[in-house]
Amino acid sequence: MTRIGTYGANQVYLSRINDIQLRSHEHMVQFNTGMKSQTYAGISRDSHQLINFENEISRVDQYIKGNATAKTRLDGMEISLNAIETTMNDFLDQLDDFYAKETRSQAEITALQEQAYNSMLSLQSSLASSINGQYIFSGGRVNNEPVAQFANSFDDFQTKWDGFDHPYPTTRSGTLFELNATNAETGNVSFSGAAGTITAASLTTSPNVLSDIPVGARITVNDSAGGANDDKEFTVRSVSVGGGGTVITVSPLVTEGPVAASLKYYTTALPDQQQLNANLTFTPGTDTIQVSNATGFAVGQVFEVSGSASNDGVYEVSAITAGPPDTITVNSTKVTTQAAISTVTLSASSWYNGDNLALEHRVGQDRTIDLGVYASDPTFEKAFRAMAIIAQGQYGTAGGLENNLDRIVAARYLLNDALKSPAGTSPPYGTELTSDLASLQAAVGNNQALIATKNTVYTKFKGFLQTRASELEQSDKTELAVLLKSDETALQAAYQTTSMVRELSLLNFMR
Repeated sequence: MTRIGTYGANQVYLSRINDIQLRSHEHMVQFNTGMKSQTYAGISRDSHQLINFENEISRVDQYIKGNATAKTRLDGMEISLNAIETTMNDFLDQLDDFYAKETRSQAEITALQEQAYNSMLSLQSSLASSINGQYIFSGGRVNNEPVAQFANSFDDFQTKWDGFDHPYPTTRSGTLFELNATNAETGNVSFSGAAGTITAASLTTSPNVLSDIPVGARITVNDSAGGANDDKEFTVRSVSVGGGGTVITVSPLVTEGPVAASLKYYTTALPDQQQLNANLTFTPGTDTIQVSNATGFAVGQVFEVSGSASNDGVYEVSAITAGPPDTITVNSTKVTTQAAISTVTLSASSWYNGDNLALEHRVGQDRTIDLGVYASDPTFEKAFRAMAIIAQGQYGTAGGLENNLDRIVAARYLLNDALKSPAGTSPPYGTELTSDLASLQAAVGNNQALIATKNTVYTKFKGFLQTRASELEQSDKTELAVLLKSDETALQAAYQTTSMVRELSLLNFMR
């Protein structure tokens, strides 16, 4: 035995040195990380409160991030709505200038119609805006461009919508109507060339799949057997339901006459409008007008009927049998007689490709907002309709704008009503829905302001939570520096004492 201390005393002393080292290491970690502990167990007394703070911070972050996404969508809508406002106002100015003129040349009429078509394209483009690859005016169908292409070109549009046989629908229900009625829904369908009708005899009660077809809608006949009416497109003039089934009338004429009326027309030889008074007999199906007097008309002649009970309007001669009486066949898509068949599907398509799914966004725990602005909104539909009824119909035809100048008044009303409803005058096509661009812009602006306010509140609240959490979990570096210095001093003293003790022995003690 050469040492004074016992083994046990030595181990205890080393254990105390190790405790000082561990404490120093813990203080060093706290100093370097700035945290009181690397685990919640190290701050067990405050851990429950800290976890609640951290969960609240995470929830606030989710609201802030979600609001940022919603704000991006609303900002995109704002830009699009401003562009749409410019498009609508520019075209309305063109209409007002055109309306104020006493005389209008062919070039001016065609230019206005081209402007109408181009305005439709601009409106379509603005509504095709997308954020992060998702269309913002399509409702829930974010992958669908909201507005279908109306035509490939201006000429193509006027061919598709000729203004007479196929006029652009004058009502919202007509423009947005969709149909896909198969034989399973309609039963067998027959066609009457004599009456100009399409009949589903089994549909004797209303409502049914065909009873709600709006007047002015455009339907297409698809016959899988390739019958005489396959691929024909008809404009619906009326729909009736009774014991004989559901009857869709597509002839532009109504049975009438003889009735005293007048024909008004222009010729290349005479600059002034000519008028012929005669007894007229109107026959639908064949779409003929029998005139008691000789007209001198040729194929392509455009004339206006006035003074009848049900058939006033502008027509174009597609064939004529000279008399007197003259028998005029007007330009129209004729129904070919077919007995009831099971191979027919009747269809109609809308220009709107989206849906009306409600798009709600929660801006905070206690508030949600509606982000849905749809391309099918009456605001945009009225604007499209105003532009389309001007663009339709080639010059010199029965559907041309020069022969239907009442469309100017109607289009001006629709655009004014789309910008700020109500427009203040009598609606030309019946009561319109009251949505307008000013209301949409206000709704978007209100949502933007609400999100900005909520995010400001949440940012401040998050800062408060972070401060409180920091107070619970962050260490005091000044205090730690003092403790580390104290630990260092204690360790140095311990090591020195250990060294001195290890050098002590009985021999050295006796000396």
